Amino acid sequence: MTKQNQEFLELAGVPVIIHPPENPDLPAPLIVLWHGFGIPNSEELLAELLPLTEVQAWKAYLGLPSFGKRLPEGGIDELERRNMEDFLLKLLLPTSEQAMQELPNVIEALLAKFPIDNKEGISLFGFSAGGLAVLLTVLESSVPIKTSVLAGVTKDLVSIVDGNVRWKKYFHPELNDEQIKYRWSEASEAAKKRLDFVARASEIVQRQPIPAMLFVHGSQDEVFAVNQIEELYAAIAPYYSQTNQSERLCLQTFEYLGHDIDLEAAKNSPDVQQDIDELQQVVTAWFVKHL
Repeated sequence: MTKQNQEFLELAGVPVIIHPPENPDLPAPLIVLWHGFGIPNSEELLAELLPLTEVQAWKAYLGLPSFGKRLPEGGIDELERRNMEDFLLKLLLPTSEQAMQELPNVIEALLAKFPIDNKEGISLFGFSAGGLAVLLTVLESSVPIKTSVLAGVTKDLVSIVDGNVRWKKYFHPELNDEQIKYRWSEASEAAKKRLDFVARASEIVQRQPIPAMLFVHGSQDEVFAVNQIEELYAAIAPYYSQTNQSERLCLQTFEYLGHDIDLEAAKNSPDVQQDIDELQQVVTAWFVKHL
């Protein structure tokens, strides 16, 4: 995939990068991909990381709300203010939930513009906050989903809050523990119950068809520890087994990867570069097999 093959659009108010299938004359389904707050933190970086050239599909890389071309008034400073004030209710949830809510209109616009084969539904990829949008979509949206890939996600809001507190402690050493701790409110407690993905694991297999689901995670993830995604995977696995769908669920870990999947930084680390190469191959193979 060369940059000349990319198409930059705005559809239903959402910035989108399109990678067409290698043979656009043959039937090809749709993969929608969301970036995260960390690297890749834009649709451009995600399209560079995962061009998915070998997948006979239309790839649509969507910009998250409040990021990139949709930065709020006040820009990065405003995002930082929301992060410090209430990371869950002012930043993370509004972003991921709006992404989920925008999806049907974006799909409708894509179907109107491109010859997408949508008979069996779409596929999704999400990294970090984009992965939260994927999990929400799988659990709560009526959009038909054939397969999904989740990179750098975690099991619940408690682990997300813990990761954010560690982030604040690292980037704001001038603040004490009392200043950076998260204060749970009635609204965030309700969100915590809603986004307890371990408790809601059985709901995933209530979809028809059951979506093929791949988790990819760095063993060195400093934001969401790998054991947390292992716990979520272990909660979901019995439901796939009971329906004889075990081959449609997979967790793949990468020994040297942290949370960010940074092509630029990997140039200085052969081990990280090898893991990124393998991640690209694993994700590509998953989509090829389950589209």
